[in-house]
Amino acid sequence: MANEIIPIVCGEETITEGSDGVGQSLDPATGKTIAEFARGGEREVDLAVKAARTAFDEGPWRKMRPFERGRILMKIGEVIMSRREEIARKEVADSGKPLRDAYWEVDCAARFFEFYGGHVDKMHGSSIPLGPDWSDWTVKEPIGVSLHIIPWNYPFQLIARGVAPALAAGCAVIIKPATDTPVTAWEFVKACQEAGLPSGLVNLVNGRGSVAGDLLARHRGVDQITFTGSVPTGERVMVAAASHAIPCAMELGGKSPQILFADADMDKVLPVIAGGFLTHCGQVCNAGTRLLVERSVHDEVVARLHRHISEITIGPGIEDPGMGPLINAGHRDEVERYYELAGKEGELLLGAETPSDARYAEGAFVRPALVVGAGNESRIAREEIFGPALTVIPFDGPEDAVRIANDSPFGLVAGVHTTNINAALSLGERLRAGQIWINSFAVGLDVEFPFGGYKLSGFGREKGLEALASYQQLKNICIHHPMPAA
Repeated sequence: MANEIIPIVCGEETITEGSDGVGQSLDPATGKTIAEFARGGEREVDLAVKAARTAFDEGPWRKMRPFERGRILMKIGEVIMSRREEIARKEVADSGKPLRDAYWEVDCAARFFEFYGGHVDKMHGSSIPLGPDWSDWTVKEPIGVSLHIIPWNYPFQLIARGVAPALAAGCAVIIKPATDTPVTAWEFVKACQEAGLPSGLVNLVNGRGSVAGDLLARHRGVDQITFTGSVPTGERVMVAAASHAIPCAMELGGKSPQILFADADMDKVLPVIAGGFLTHCGQVCNAGTRLLVERSVHDEVVARLHRHISEITIGPGIEDPGMGPLINAGHRDEVERYYELAGKEGELLLGAETPSDARYAEGAFVRPALVVGAGNESRIAREEIFGPALTVIPFDGPEDAVRIANDSPFGLVAGVHTTNINAALSLGERLRAGQIWINSFAVGLDVEFPFGGYKLSGFGREKGLEALASYQQLKNICIHHPMPAA
């Protein structure tokens, strides 16, 4: 893969020499280059938008019967699964995640196409009663050209998460991957081509966010933007979208609480809590990185979690360790600065050990950590670290737990762990977050239910049938048909 050039794809045109030069993708475990990619500029952005506009305005997609479009979407899912091993291993090399997580990512991507492919012919409008001599109904129509700006943590799965409902709605799509993880975006485009998706419906523009991303977001040929990433970058995308008044779906991260009551089954719950902040080295937008623990069991829980993180294996993702590397050396340095801050705001308890093998000396590895003694007002408890650090905060009773959990600029997800169903349901109602997990956290191939946040975690919903609304416009048709005079 080291000599592979990841191209820009504009309809039927494949471009390997971008006007903004060439970028390199590095293996987070070794720091070595695994692929190069063409970086797009104004020329490539214009070509991609033109291809998408032509496919949407003049192409066959919207003229096909819905069940025919659905079959193609399902075929994309089949192609993805047929290449599961190859795509997963490329995802490991590009993003650093353990192999099991990469398999999950490919499986989940395929599920999105199965799910939305099966719904294409079921997107009904509604009739509105206006009385005699009037007929009124609604029609759901595609919004047009949809731009998808993809983060680096789950690139393959997040492309599918947005592109599948966009295509199901009838849109054309432009994908802008992160510069750290461009490899599997090209694999995704190839899967669409192999499945028979008409040309121009899925286009790929690699490049820097400050160049290609900004040009795409400001382009007047784009009708809608789906973005997943940080709050500061999301704000810049929204400013660009506002320059031509187009809607956005924004998923901007979180600092999600997990609330642990003393009556919980600790043997079952603590591994779930640990997975909630350790998966993909903590580089997950909905990671449960604030643990609110009932005070009577605080010390016991901290001791058991510390033993757990001390026994984790750390290594390159291809070896499927307990935890892989961070995305790059720059992010590793940023996480380690948060660790220094944690030692000042509270007590830092480190676990495991980074690889001693000389082959991984340049890898972006960090040790997992618990932070105790830092209050909810501390920076370490309020800022998204995007690393394997869990801040543990005691609480006294349900009301105190809700108060602390909601005292955050974010509101993406939350977890509640208790055997008291009344307490669980009561907290579920009161927590200000877009998704509440009870006695679980981020389970399964969660394609079916909507995902999105409150407050700085963004707006709009992805996944589930609710995601389709981002890619549709609602048209109302009203007819007056009085009885002709005799």
